[in-house]
Amino acid sequence: MPVCFFVFTSSIFSEPSFRIVIDPGHGGVAKDPKAQHGDKYDSVTQTYLETYKQGTEHGSITERKVVLDLAKEVHKVLKLTETEVGWKEFEGYLKLFSKKHEFTRVKLLSHLTRETSFDDDATSEDPNAPYRLYDFPDPKSGIRKKGRLSKINELKPHLVLSLHLNPASKGQKGGMAAVLTPGYKTFSNLKKISEKQKSQSVFLKGPWSDWLIFQSGWSKLENATADTWIYLHGYWSKKNGMETDLSKFEGYRQNMISWKYADDPNWEKNIGKKGPYAKTHEEFLESGRFWEREMGKKEEWRREGGKEGFGGDNHYVSRELMRFVQYGLPIQLKEKDSPYPELGPIQKPYISTYSLPTYTNALCAFIEIGYVNRSRDIKYLTQNKKETAISLAVGIYSLFVGLDVKKNPNLPYNPKGKKVNWERYETYFEDVL
Repeated sequence: MPVCFFVFTSSIFSEPSFRIVIDPGHGGVAKDPKAQHGDKYDSVTQTYLETYKQGTEHGSITERKVVLDLAKEVHKVLKLTETEVGWKEFEGYLKLFSKKHEFTRVKLLSHLTRETSFDDDATSEDPNAPYRLYDFPDPKSGIRKKGRLSKINELKPHLVLSLHLNPASKGQKGGMAAVLTPGYKTFSNLKKISEKQKSQSVFLKGPWSDWLIFQSGWSKLENATADTWIYLHGYWSKKNGMETDLSKFEGYRQNMISWKYADDPNWEKNIGKKGPYAKTHEEFLESGRFWEREMGKKEEWRREGGKEGFGGDNHYVSRELMRFVQYGLPIQLKEKDSPYPELGPIQKPYISTYSLPTYTNALCAFIEIGYVNRSRDIKYLTQNKKETAISLAVGIYSLFVGLDVKKNPNLPYNPKGKKVNWERYETYFEDVL
């Protein structure tokens, strides 16, 4: 049966092409006043709801610089696939990982969400303008400008690689971890738990129970419930999970970006009425284009179940790329007669209602690639930056094509080398605008 690449390339006579966006996290500055420099602009209150998330740092080491430098290196390696000469070099990298010597030619069309940070234009009146996640008004004209989420969706990528660093707490070994947001199925269960329609054991015995604790003094279930109502109607729930906390509003995020799933222009007239903009749990109803998307099969494939047991294809692409780094650094440095780097382990995922995995139509490899205050992590991300980038780029190739990886029983992680079932998504990646 002939293979049709209509989703991925404009011509059946050229190599299949796949679109990748590399997103080095953050870039902006946490600067006062929030009303001028914040993020998550809310058209209802006509203000920024959050201080810009600047990212972590340790001494002179900043997340924004480390991940930007690595992202540029990954971008450079992926660009090799666009030319015949470059492809030959890329094949050489594939041979380091695979027992085979011939590889399916594809083009991995790479884009960066940023190539600078606020440090490069610190005197700007609006230094966060290039780096905000959400759309925002131009301070002079009032015209809506696109944030990074809108810009990502505009590129219609198949895959987003978002690179971040974390601060390690005392005793934390460092390493790397996936960042995940579940799908509607999980949030629906949490909603029913908060309404006493389902037992807490549905969550506590399920795969998503290790939820991020962002509100100290609350249990993981209480944090998950608060996240659920933020995801649903934009407001935090109170600690009991049964009431809306009207003092804590996170906005209707699906309407803060430019895409086909935003509601009609007059949606604000329905705020406070029964439906998707209700201010109480009892009156909230999922309706509209965004909720149709959320309840669809493709979102379930992206964010639920999957090869890693939960987290869908987002979890698989994240964890597989981490396995490629864990595998690729030792084999490359061995080739150079260098000592094996000591890498921290792949940690449990961070789970919450994150923006990037939710409000983009792409598979999202959202990765905490290292810990800013662990020297061995910073070493491989800076001194072995090229080898780390090659590992990620080869992993990205494998996600689209598959790769017969040479098994190495001496390493703690071996990549699976299995491609994603891209075909089942049909026109999902195109149908975002």
